[in-house]
Amino acid sequence: MGFYHLLQSVLRDFSSILWTSTEGRASLREVTVALPSSWRTDSLTCSLLTPIAAASVPTDAHIRVETPHPVFGVRPWTQQSQGCGYSGDNIQLGGDLLRATTNNTYDHVAQLLMAEWAKYRWGVFEERGYPDDPLYPETYLDPVTNNPRPNRCLQQHSQIVPFCPTGAHVPEAPNKHNAQCIGRSAWDIIMQSKDFMNGRNVATNTSAPLIPVVNFVQETAPRFVLVVEDTAVMNLQRRWEFVRKAVRRVMVYDVPDGAHVALVIFNSMAKTTAPLMKMESLSDVRQRVGSSLPRNPSPVPESHKCVLCGLQEGLRALSEDPAGASGSTIILVTTGKGMAPQDEIDEMERLALLHRVKVDAVIYPVTENRGTRTTTHGLESLITATRGNTFTVMDEGVGNDSKVNMMVALMNALFSAVRHSSPPNASKVPVLIRNEVYQGGIASMATGSFTLDDSLGPDARFSVFYYDLNHVGNTVQLTSPSGHTIASVNMQEDGDANVIFVNIPKAERGIWQYQVENRADSHQGLHIQVVATESHTRKISLRLWTSSESTTINMTDPQSPVKVYAEVKDGIVPVLNARVTARLQRLGTNTTGSNYNSIVVELFDNGFGDPDITGGDGVYSRYLPVLYGGSGLYELSATADYNNGLAHSPVSDAFPGRAYSERERATCCGSRIKYEYIRPVTPFQRSVVYGILDIVSVSNGNDFVPPSRILDLRCLVNQTSRDISLRWTAPGDDYDWDRAHHYEAVLASSWSEAKAFAGERISGMPAPVLVGTEQSLAIQTDRYEQAIYVAIRGVDEAGNRGGVSNIALMWVPRPPTTPAIATSPRSLEPTANMAQPLGHEVTQPVRVGLNLEDMAVIIGSVGGFLIVMAALATFCYCHVAKHRRHQHKKDQDRMEGNRNIMIKTNSSLMIDRDDVHDSQESNMKDEVVLSKDGRPISPMQSWGASKLLQEHERRISVTSSPNMEISGQVNSCQNFQDPFPDVTLISTHPYPTTQTPSTTHSDPPAYAPYTTEPHTSYSYPYHPAYSHEELPPYTPPGLPSQSSQASTVYTQDIASQPSDMSYQGDPTNFHTEMPSIIGEISYCQAPPPMYAPYPDQTSYIPNAPVKVPPPVAPKPSVTARAAAITSPTSSVEPKRRNVTQV
Repeated sequence: MGFYHLLQSVLRDFSSILWTSTEGRASLREVTVALPSSWRTDSLTCSLLTPIAAASVPTDAHIRVETPHPVFGVRPWTQQSQGCGYSGDNIQLGGDLLRATTNNTYDHVAQLLMAEWAKYRWGVFEERGYPDDPLYPETYLDPVTNNPRPNRCLQQHSQIVPFCPTGAHVPEAPNKHNAQCIGRSAWDIIMQSKDFMNGRNVATNTSAPLIPVVNFVQETAPRFVLVVEDTAVMNLQRRWEFVRKAVRRVMVYDVPDGAHVALVIFNSMAKTTAPLMKMESLSDVRQRVGSSLPRNPSPVPESHKCVLCGLQEGLRALSEDPAGASGSTIILVTTGKGMAPQDEIDEMERLALLHRVKVDAVIYPVTENRGTRTTTHGLESLITATRGNTFTVMDEGVGNDSKVNMMVALMNALFSAVRHSSPPNASKVPVLIRNEVYQGGIASMATGSFTLDDSLGPDARFSVFYYDLNHVGNTVQLTSPSGHTIASVNMQEDGDANVIFVNIPKAERGIWQYQVENRADSHQGLHIQVVATESHTRKISLRLWTSSESTTINMTDPQSPVKVYAEVKDGIVPVLNARVTARLQRLGTNTTGSNYNSIVVELFDNGFGDPDITGGDGVYSRYLPVLYGGSGLYELSATADYNNGLAHSPVSDAFPGRAYSERERATCCGSRIKYEYIRPVTPFQRSVVYGILDIVSVSNGNDFVPPSRILDLRCLVNQTSRDISLRWTAPGDDYDWDRAHHYEAVLASSWSEAKAFAGERISGMPAPVLVGTEQSLAIQTDRYEQAIYVAIRGVDEAGNRGGVSNIALMWVPRPPTTPAIATSPRSLEPTANMAQPLGHEVTQPVRVGLNLEDMAVIIGSVGGFLIVMAALATFCYCHVAKHRRHQHKKDQDRMEGNRNIMIKTNSSLMIDRDDVHDSQESNMKDEVVLSKDGRPISPMQSWGASKLLQEHERRISVTSSPNMEISGQVNSCQNFQDPFPDVTLISTHPYPTTQTPSTTHSDPPAYAPYTTEPHTSYSYPYHPAYSHEELPPYTPPGLPSQSSQASTVYTQDIASQPSDMSYQGDPTNFHTEMPSIIGEISYCQAPPPMYAPYPDQTSYIPNAPVKVPPPVAPKPSVTARAAAITSPTSSVEPKRRNVTQV
């Protein structure tokens, strides 16, 4: 079956399903199918009963046949940017679906198409869940049985009707339709639409639907007629000159090749100055049409103008074309004053609808008193009826002169009208890449950049518009992405359009830089624009519109808020994560004569539900902010770019000719469209002007705008711990602007109770954060094993309450042992301090229904536990402290009993060099321990007197030499008659008068400097045995025997070289058990002046004995050990001289 007959069969079945679904209220009467101009229709014409008509393609087609979508494939799907009850944007389906359709499958295609038509036409949504969707799951818990239940109609309805009947509708099911329409059934929404409300299109007794008539048309080039007012008002200042320059610029540079253009002027009558002609770059047609306006305006007064005459003349110019006027655009340039009578406006509306033309109005110029609202032009109904646009240019005169802003604004308005009227698939349509204004007054360099991407055609044009040629300096420079410079010598001038421009053929892709010397006056400036054309194979498009069907907006009506939408697409796929910014610029000047500040509106594609319905569809949206600047005319424009490399687009895995399969039967998507493959988008920039919004009423200072609805409320229940987490996205104060004041939330036992926002209030709600930020709340409840419905809403500071959120359902299992705690029916409202932001953190858990008795028990238990712990800690501390004091006293008593005797346990033998470092570290540690807490801690053992003497006798018994060599020789001391054993007897001695005794033993006593006074050497024999009774206490000469608060003996480790007190004999004769010899020096004549500082260690000289100076106060330095004996047969024990504090 041919394409034509297949399409007719699908549309016929579609009309039948539409008739059945609406119970005999609607069916298709006529369908227009627009074919691309590149299609050959010879073979197709043979199978048609009627010839193909040539006409312009409607710019707002209901159904678009495209290439397969990355997610939906060839399956039809509806792009819905607005909420419940509002029409969608369009329906898209893959062409392969029609190619693969047979006699057995076209009825199924018609059913799919009918399901999407209900969404597009009447604003209903899907009534089932989606796999892995966080808001609209495939199944949910049945509130009665607690079993998983399919998220769809109550019972499986007929496959013919694409929506749930009223009796089968489940309002509490968590699907997209219930969230957007607050539980209303799809049939209720359809019956309230403009097609059926107030008794329109009632059911008839006709038993069969209409068979639609299918008309095939083929795309043609766009056709425009400029109808320009020529009255005496244009003779003021430079108004008419600016009209001529603007018309020339658009005709010569902006109208795409192949377009047909005519030019008509009117005052009290109308005439055609340029008939409908085809624009071609290789001929002089553009120049002739652009110069066809009269050089001087007409003297006819503005009050005598006939707008109807101009429209009729424009239709007459279009009728000369064989294709007729259908699908053409009339661009009407008029002042807007001297409004035509209502009967003339009605006649213009009738003629425009009859000939199927669109009328765009450019109101030029609009005059107003500073700070007051402009008057209306009276053409609003005509523009709305023909789905046209309105562009306004404000009068910016300076005395008898006019600003360049006025001329460029008129050029931009004509450019936008041409751009909007071009068919979607038209080739070489101009695209505005960059539009910047640089004010004059100071000599400066206007610098900036623009981006050219692969979706643009090969050529681009860089233009500088000026008021006077002298306002542009000598420097006009362009720098390509590769660094190539285009200087002023390559620039061209067109004084008839006040522009200096350069054409860039085969322009390099990437980011370009420019510099222009600005010499304009303070009330003038320079305007820089970059324009390119769209590519034949790929294009990145930016489309801008609002939710209002009229350009006249009443901001004081909270029931009809206005939303701004921008669509960014790369071909048929959306551009994700782009930076899209809308701008509202009030026209005119304020009371000081300055321009109004522009209002910047950043748009988002986040899928939060209000206002953005679906995330990832490429539609960026936001509420129009409250315009506190006053009523007036506001120009709405938008820009989009690649967001510094963060933007990306999906990649389709489908290919041409792909057969219809089960993959195309899958449904998608709920809150967000998920793509499997994405790729970065090349750098791009786009700008578009929507037109003028006529704000007729604004706030008088009273806040009447509520917060936006929360439509992503989720309940997460941990089945093990029974913790409940509520998550949602913060709304704004005025719709989705700023932040709300506080939240209100309820727990309800039924869906209807939650919808009415009744039930138990949740206290302790967190303070709202900035709009668009996710917030969380952890709660607990004792409502076990029952369905709990949760609803939330935002409240602003003025008390305006937002709509009830989507109603979330949760089921909490009963704990195995913990009994349920009764809840209290009272409610706790959030406190006033909740207006402070909390950031992004999760709020602390609160318990729902906790009464005063429960709080008293909890507080008492916690307080008692803390008291017991404090008492236990106090007892432990006292017990440990008492034990330490007792032990310290015992240690002191033990020390007092053995205070005069100390044994040295280490010998002064030579040790290996490797052991020196370890011994030094050990001694250093011992010193630290001595002074840490005041208690004497020594590495040596402290014994009683009898034990000490027994040990000394044991050691003496193994000594083979009766004499010791001190300082290399054996001497005898005449003053010492008693033998000197290996025991050091110490006595207390006072500190010098300049020192204060230390009670903590943390610092050693001070010592006098060392002197080299001569002394008499002495020798003493060793006796094999003696008793301790024969050993009197030893007191060094010259020291008193009085006791002191502390008594300390400081000894030093022997140096690594052989000392005066080391053995000079054969080391092999040393016995391993040889007792240690303390090298204490006895002075025979005079007492020493204490110990001198110990000098630094000298270099090691083998076999050279050196003297070891006495140790130094306050802390003896650590020296190295004696050098190791090289004999392999010797066994040497390390010698350590220790510090003992008694």
